[in-house]
Amino acid sequence: MDLDPSAEVGTRKEPAKPSFLRRNWRRARFVASGPVASIGVTEIAGGARLIDGLLRLLRAGPPPDTRIRTREGGSIDLQATAFSYGIKVEELEKLLRERRLQTAHAAYATFGLGAISLLLWLYTALHMTMSSARIFSALEFLPFCALFFLLAFKAAWMNWQLRTLRIGSAFAFLRTTEAFLPRC
Repeated sequence: MDLDPSAEVGTRKEPAKPSFLRRNWRRARFVASGPVASIGVTEIAGGARLIDGLLRLLRAGPPPDTRIRTREGGSIDLQATAFSYGIKVEELEKLLRERRLQTAHAAYATFGLGAISLLLWLYTALHMTMSSARIFSALEFLPFCALFFLLAFKAAWMNWQLRTLRIGSAFAFLRTTEAFLPRC
């Protein structure tokens, strides 16, 4: 405790008041740093870097499976593919048959769900009173129909690739003269 000889006994000396500039400088820093700190500039920058990295991964696409070997025309070479997987050709053919069955079931199931959802949408659209809710109902329901039909198309396309043992694009699948419906 600092005692001043001229002060009365038992009293303390008050600490010096900060200057006007120092007090106002502290206030200015507090006011300026508040909004900046609450925005979270570092968190936003980190989120932007994460999104940028994810977009680069999406643009790059999945890495190609180098274990599937193809010939010149795009057909799958069973012997080379079985060797790259480390299995026998008979095991690979069995796996391909199982996968062909799975894709056929998936194609028919998703097509059925798409047809049912389209019929339900049509039924609700016809039996609903004319209002703005009718338009919103139609807009809310149609993406599910489209999703089911697109999933059915993808499964049928995969089934076609497994049936023909040929890697082909979706346009090649649409232009084919072979049976469009998947087979087990």
